[in-house]
Parts: sequence; structure tokens; C-alpha cells
Amino acid sequence: MKSKFPAFIEKIHPLLWQGICFALSILVFSLILVNRNPNFLRPLSMAMRTGFGLVIPSTALALYFLLRIPGRIGELIAVTGVLSLFALPLAGVWASGKSQSVLFNGLIPLADAANYYIDGLRILNGWEISHFSAMRPIFPGFLSLLLAVTDRNFMASLGILSAIAGFSVYFTGREVQRTHGTVAGAFLMIVLFLYYRHHAGTSMSETLGLAMGALGAGVIWRGLDRGSLSLSILGLFTITLALNIRPGTMFVLPLILLWIAVIFRSGRERVSLKVLISGTGAILLSFFINSQFVKTLADPSGTAFSNFSWALYGLASGGHSFNYVFETHPELLLVKDPEQSRTIYRMAFDLMMMQPRLTMEGALQRWSYFFSNTWYNAFAFVGGENFTVNNLARWSMYLLCALGLIKWIRKPADAIAGFVVIASLGVFLSVPFVPPTDAYRVRLYAATIVFFGLLPALGLVQLGEMFKLRAMILPASEVQPGRITPFFTGALILVILTAPMLSGIAYHSAPLADFTCPDELQQALVRFDPGAHLQIARDRDPFLDWMPNFHRGIFLLNSHDLADINIVYYLEDLKPPVAILYSLDYLSNTGMMVIIEPQKLPEPGTFMGLCGVYETNTDLRSFNIYLASEVIPVELE
Repeated sequence: MKSKFPAFIEKIHPLLWQGICFALSILVFSLILVNRNPNFLRPLSMAMRTGFGLVIPSTALALYFLLRIPGRIGELIAVTGVLSLFALPLAGVWASGKSQSVLFNGLIPLADAANYYIDGLRILNGWEISHFSAMRPIFPGFLSLLLAVTDRNFMASLGILSAIAGFSVYFTGREVQRTHGTVAGAFLMIVLFLYYRHHAGTSMSETLGLAMGALGAGVIWRGLDRGSLSLSILGLFTITLALNIRPGTMFVLPLILLWIAVIFRSGRERVSLKVLISGTGAILLSFFINSQFVKTLADPSGTAFSNFSWALYGLASGGHSFNYVFETHPELLLVKDPEQSRTIYRMAFDLMMMQPRLTMEGALQRWSYFFSNTWYNAFAFVGGENFTVNNLARWSMYLLCALGLIKWIRKPADAIAGFVVIASLGVFLSVPFVPPTDAYRVRLYAATIVFFGLLPALGLVQLGEMFKLRAMILPASEVQPGRITPFFTGALILVILTAPMLSGIAYHSAPLADFTCPDELQQALVRFDPGAHLQIARDRDPFLDWMPNFHRGIFLLNSHDLADINIVYYLEDLKPPVAILYSLDYLSNTGMMVIIEPQKLPEPGTFMGLCGVYETNTDLRSFNIYLASEVIPVELE
């Protein structure tokens, strides 16, 4: 019976087998997220969220052996292993309740993440998105679809984002493995995992930007290997779309286009004019689509990439942060887009012309941070809490990048190596315009972070060639069906571009507010959505801490990771039992953090009228905290 089982597997139609692999890997992914086993998965998931030391090298070694398993059984085991890997840090943050700059106690979105989430809900209600999301509207449009298909379950939507990232990294890593060996493929997957794990569980555009950027690179990789211009252009379009989803290192686009035009030239051409035209069309199409998202989802004053003008002014003024322009010209806060952006651009260009030395100082400062020994360096995400290990990891990555460059210099006709080096050059040239200091762990580089893994991966291949380690660089041509990467990429692009229209199928407006509150209380109308709240209990209550239920001690410990000390002090005064939920107030059209007694919460999916008061402390204004004292059920029309 055992001998016939693999033979039976081989007879299954390739598309059906891919569907089986997808289904089983997603099943295991889901089981990891819902499993609360305190003895194995819980500590493992927490270690995969923040650990490094022994856990990441051990994981890399295990992944290497998984990727080497041949045949269809190997496909199933490998994709399940990678999906499981991407499930663990998400499970870890839900188990630990850790906070970070855009995430409170492992779930509640803050700052940018809160804006995207609330705008996703606005889209479902048929309302316009905020000016913030109008700068990059494709992600909230896609998030609205995830919220629609999950009945607005925030945790389930975050899980889908992590699964998409896992599949994207897997397919791209397999493309690398197919041509350059298992070591390079596994290495790339681990590097991308290390970057993504810090964003797992956040409603940030980085989550989708990384996935699309990785897929774009994987499709171009395959196109260059197979001599397919159509695949190369598709990959270029995908990377451009990724940079519209999560704007960043835009200079990679013209350089990648130029390289593709060089590779696919014919006759005596230095570059192919036909490729330049078609590639430029692909790039412009992506930007046009983004502009249509702005027009469709935002009000007429919404402007794409308007915050780039802020960063440009910071560069022109000597390397200041993106909000420096508002410190020197606070009157601009009163000016609406697009006039605000035009004014800041004009001021930045004037400053560049009048004092070019400041621009050069700003560029050198940002490059210095990019290669510094701080949390702002290029490989700050490759490491953990140990300073020595972090330094060793960082310098090892630099060394491998240098070897990757050498690989191309030794064989300048190598289309794939040239693609990686040219794209990496585009990242380097973009650094002055994408300040590493404006976000931790090169967060702004998500759409092209794949090249932070591909260049050192080529360095590993060069190392194997230098020392004649054939097993290290042996190609694995049959690791996955040839068309699966472009097929998955095309399907995901189609879903992303039609997301607002598809989510509109689930559209229904909020019910009319037909309730009243006492004069001293203020009205609010929210929907108690599943997977979007916390419940804080007394320390003596017996239960295992896991989303959404946490003991007060763990909750307060996690709150101290927040950057704003005012909210930390505020949370310390909350007395359990208490529930915290983040939602859209359908009366004021604003996001709000609701503090409420747990026993007053209705069934998930229910609209509830609230009577309460807003927190008046001006230091807490950005959190828009609402203390609910009464709950009034509201029926849908």
C-alpha cells in the first residue's frame, strides 16, 4: 500500500494537485493560529516573532531540508512548512499581546494601521477614505475586501494577509531554488520572513507590498531565465504595483526597465526600443490604476504620494525628518491637498537650487544611516536582542552582498545577476528620498525588500562557486510547476484591482441612529465586529492569556512598549474587567477606541448605540478614546 501511494499522487492532474497543496497548507496555517497549546506551539510562536540566536539558524536548516524533498510529496511538505512558518509570528503576537508603534497589545491598530483599518470599514459603508489613505489607496481597497469576505473579522483578515505573504515568498523562493540551488532559495525565504514577521498582525500596507514585490521579482527572474519578455514585463508591472501599494524606492523601476531592454535587444541595438515602450507602458499603467483608486475612493482633494513632498523637503533642508516642513512652516497644516503638496514641492526645489550643499548633506546623512550600526540600517531586521549576534549578522549580509556584486562583475552577461545588482543599485540611489530614519527596520522599503535577500543569495552562490561546493549551488529544475508563480501573481493582481468593486457586494449603510442619550452623554454608533477587541481580566482569574483575553499584569506590561507615555499612564488606571475595541463611529465618521464593560458587549456583528463621553485629555487626542456607559441595541433597516 505504501509503495502505491506516491504513484497515485503522481497521477493527479497538476492543477488539482496545486489546489490540494493550497488547501492543506491553509488548513495547517489556520490550525496554528487557533491552537492554544501552552507546551509547544505557544513558546515556539513567540520565539519566531522576536527570537534570533539559535531559533532562526535552526529554522533555516529545517527549511533547507524541506525544500530538498523531491516529488509532489515534497511540494506539499514544503509549501505547508513555509505557510506554517508565516503563521507562527502571527500566532506569537496574538499569544503574547506584544505592542509596537502601530499595534497595541497584539491587535488594536494605532497610527497608520488604524487609518487603513478605518478606511477599509468606510469603503464597506460606501464612504470616502481619508486623505491619509488617499496617498496609497490600493491597500485599504484590498483590506475592505478581506473584511467583507470575513464578515469584518479583523483577525481573520490579518491572517489572510499573512497567508498571501507566505505563498508569495514560497513561490519566489522556489524560482530561485530552481535556477540557483536550494541554499539560495531557502536563504531568500528566511530573509523575507525575518522582515515580514515584524509586520505580521498589523493592518499596514507593508504586508501586501512585500508580497507583491516578491512576486514581481520572482516573475522577472523566471522571465529572464526562460527568455520570456512577456513574463519580464508582467514582473515589472507587479513591482510597480507593489510600489504604489507601499511607496518606496522608485528608482528601481527605470533601472529594471533599462536592464530588461538590454537583455531583450536584438541585432545591433544597444537597448530594445520596443521593450522600453512596452515597459514604460506597464509602469504608467500601474500609476494610472493607482490614480483611479484615488478618484474612486477619495474626495477630489485626495492626492497620491503627497507625503513624498514632505520627505523631499526634509532632504533639501539637510536631512531632516518628513514632518520638518510643518515644524518650519506650520501654516501649511491649514492648506489642503493638492495645493499643500504643490507648495511643499516648490519650496523643496527652491531650497535645492539656492542651497544645494544642504541636499548633499541630507543625502550623505541618509546613506550613512542606511549602513550604520543602528535600527535604521539596511539589515536591521536581520537580528534579535543580542548586540554581538546582530553585528555579526549585519556584516555577514554586507559580505554576501559584495560577493553577489562580484558574481555579476565576473559574468556581466548573466541576465539574472545583472537584474539583481541593477535593482539593488536602484534601491541605493533611492535612499536619500526614502529616509531610513523615518521608520524602524527599513519599513518603507517593503516593496523592494526582496532585493535585500536576492543580492546576498547570489553571494552565497558565488561562495559555492569559489569553493566548488556543487551541492550548494545545484539547480532544482522540477521543484514546482513552471506556470504557478505567474498564475498566482496574475490572480492576485486581478483580485487586488477589483477589490473595491467586489467588497461593494457586501456594502450596506449603517442603520439610522434612532436612540437618545442623557444630555451629559454623547452618542456613538459602532458595529461590534469579530476579532477587533480585547478583554482585560483580573490577575487572579484563571485562564490562558491569548487573544482577546489577557490578565491585567500582562496587559500593562505590553502597554509599556508603546511610544506614547500618556497612553501608558491612562491604561494603568483602567480597572478590570474591561473591554477595549477599535471601530468606526458611524455617526461622526471617525475611528474611535471604545472602553466598555465586557458584559455590555452584544453578539459579534451587531450594531450598538453607545452613550458615553470622550476622553478630554489633549495628550490623548490622537487615540480618540470613548468611555461607553450605556449600550442600546440598534436594528438594521
